Amino acid sequence: MDYDRDRYDAWTWKHPLILHWVLNPGLAINELVLGQRIPRLTLIDTQSEAPLVDRQYIPCPHCQALNPAVVYKNARFGNYAGLVCPECGEEIPTVKNALTWLLLMISWPLWAPFKRRVAPAMLAKQRAKMLHQTPDDARAPSQSKVSGLKLGAFFGLFMGLFFFATAMLGGGGFGAALTSSAIGGALGGVFFGVTMKLFLTVAGRRAAPETPSQH
Repeated sequence: MDYDRDRYDAWTWKHPLILHWVLNPGLAINELVLGQRIPRLTLIDTQSEAPLVDRQYIPCPHCQALNPAVVYKNARFGNYAGLVCPECGEEIPTVKNALTWLLLMISWPLWAPFKRRVAPAMLAKQRAKMLHQTPDDARAPSQSKVSGLKLGAFFGLFMGLFFFATAMLGGGGFGAALTSSAIGGALGGVFFGVTMKLFLTVAGRRAAPETPSQH
């Protein structure tokens, strides 16, 4: 779609954070269980001084709307049918985790009929959730004091479950699987959560201050 390339940076699957989402098998849990989705294209306003999380826009290829990412704050989970544009109600293209893609390809005969019947209603429900949120509900996440450690613990829990399951399926004992999942999940989750918290609250580039006039 068309956008001001002088003002916006485009994040696609090539961006390190998006590529991490695609390649990290643990994040398949976020997609399949929690219903999280990452848009295929995210635009970053390079002329704003706000933190990164407040400078993100999710464009709709159908109606050309530039939706502030903050409108998805209260609909970040449960997007099993995909991301919806709050302006026109159409589905916004998303990237997919590699493990999620593999599992969906294998189970395609099971979920495809279900998606055709239920997906439109699910998209409409998510759109209604965004349209009915109050201005306070739609405040930027950076304005709420979200702890990086809490975010890390959240990701650590699900990464730990993934490591535990893979260790058990690989023939490891319960104790060894539990130890590896606890250590791997805790370290990986805390590192990812704290890194994301710091990264998303980095302010944008500020304009150079004006030089006081000499009298």
